[in-house]
Amino acid sequence: MSATLTLLVQGVLGIALFFFVTTHFSILVARHFALGGERSRHIYWIYRQPLLIRLTDRQFIANAILLFQYRRLTRRVLGPACDICRGKKVLQVSCAFGDFTRALASCCSRLGEVYVFDLVHAELSNVRRKLEHAREARACSLFQGDAVAMPLPDAAFDHVVSFFLFHELPPAHKRRVFAECLRVLKPGGTFMYGEFHRPETWLGRFWANFIFTVFEPFAREMWTWDPLRELDPEQWTTRRERLLGGYFQVSFVQRRAA
Repeated sequence: MSATLTLLVQGVLGIALFFFVTTHFSILVARHFALGGERSRHIYWIYRQPLLIRLTDRQFIANAILLFQYRRLTRRVLGPACDICRGKKVLQVSCAFGDFTRALASCCSRLGEVYVFDLVHAELSNVRRKLEHAREARACSLFQGDAVAMPLPDAAFDHVVSFFLFHELPPAHKRRVFAECLRVLKPGGTFMYGEFHRPETWLGRFWANFIFTVFEPFAREMWTWDPLRELDPEQWTTRRERLLGGYFQVSFVQRRAA
């Protein structure tokens, strides 16, 4: 093996080990030693520590994790929110690595309001840092709290968005956060979220299984959990788009107007 190839392999393995330690391994440690409290024990170190956030919240890393579909997924998720923002209130549930919040704030900065809600203070501080020199920051209000029981009134938002949140939540948290996102939605409003989905090909499933086993212990449930099927069609309209051979999904849930 050439020296160049050896360095490349070592680099890839080093990066993989770093992400394993800061994601899946951190969950195992938190469970074993009962660290972080019950409500936040599922949160990876990579989302807790300001230094780790600063190191890893880079657009090229977010692009690579999402198989270079980041911008395509962002456009699909934000489509309804950005079409008409005049006088709208938009809630982002959980911060996202990369430019997602900046893109949301950019399309609503003049005519609407954006609220960003997250459990982790370090994540909100990171969003504030990313927006501090952008005019879009004036449209954003940041709040800390637990999305399984958001201290927000019913039917308060025209749009609710989340970007790759649910695959990081334990099963019970998934369902409670999903219900909360619908609770705060106004009649006629839409909840949009981007997530993983069951790939259509065996090769896609093989790759996803490997990634989930190593890095994302709660993600495989996205292949079987379908909250859209559980909704009353008299109260909700739903739509799902599958991207990259079914590897990703963008789902839309609209509360029917009274």
